[in-house]
Amino acid sequence: MDRVKLGIVGLGRLGRKHAENIHYKIQNAELAAICSVVQEELSSVGNEMNPKYRTADFMELVENEDLDAIVIASSSQEHCRMLCAAAEAGRKKVYIEKPLGMRIEEIDKIKNAVQANRGMMLQVGYNRRFDRSVQAAKKKLDAGFIGTPIQVRMINRDPAAMADFIIKFSPTSGGLVMDMLTHDYDCARWFVGSEAKSVYGLGDAFVYEGLREVNDIDNCNILVAFENGVIGQFETSRNCSYGYHVETEIYGSDGCIRIGTVPEKDRVTYMNPTGVYKECVEWFFEYWEPTFCAEMQHFVDCVIQGKEPLVGLEDGYRAVQWACAATEAVRERKVVEIG
Repeated sequence: MDRVKLGIVGLGRLGRKHAENIHYKIQNAELAAICSVVQEELSSVGNEMNPKYRTADFMELVENEDLDAIVIASSSQEHCRMLCAAAEAGRKKVYIEKPLGMRIEEIDKIKNAVQANRGMMLQVGYNRRFDRSVQAAKKKLDAGFIGTPIQVRMINRDPAAMADFIIKFSPTSGGLVMDMLTHDYDCARWFVGSEAKSVYGLGDAFVYEGLREVNDIDNCNILVAFENGVIGQFETSRNCSYGYHVETEIYGSDGCIRIGTVPEKDRVTYMNPTGVYKECVEWFFEYWEPTFCAEMQHFVDCVIQGKEPLVGLEDGYRAVQWACAATEAVRERKVVEIG
């Protein structure tokens, strides 16, 4: 296969980015089909990138035999329906954005459908594993640079400038933990090579009163006990006043690895009589942009080479399983055991 013909469903903020990357940047790939129920998105992407097929019906994408693979970048509540439909139709190559599903019942249904479609290759969109700094840290960790890992600490803060969007988005997002912290958990379990066995958390709507009305929160802290004894700490916020802040620390018996200690926008330092400062990155697109291209290139490479992706069904399943337990732990303020 010289060129992978891709069809994508969902052309919102991240779906549009995936479509652009496929069309302009991904080697050996063609944006052959687009799908969206939002006519404005369909027209905008269609007119700019001119794919061969355009449709508002997802099943037309699934049944299109001219496509080599499908990218699902629709809203999270549609993931289960669409992925199961693709699996049941016999589609063998699918990329899906995180989360895999929204509830345990959904991910169980997805797991059964994917496993029943023998030979199906599924990649889940946990893009942080494709960040060069994250990969460098993982390599050092595996080489024993910090000795035996003791703690992994993750900070994930969205900018306060997104307040209006977050309140509108919350009812379909699965809540703060599902929306933001499955990225952190996926990365943490990859780093330490273990699953979580229990979780405890605290959180509330400290800033955005509108989130209370939809049973969501804007800040939380979660403590995780991994099966291999490593302690996990996950802190997240939706009201970061200085921009977008993602930080990771893995602390061990012989050292420490940190990523993103300061959320620097660039390598420029500004100095004048008022003091010294560095500008902060403003939004996750800006911070993670190279990883979106890297993960889609990886997917295309896996399709061509017939290899398994770095992030697959089990990874997606475990992240949602953990998020459901963590959400319960924060809501009920109790320790939740993960089966």
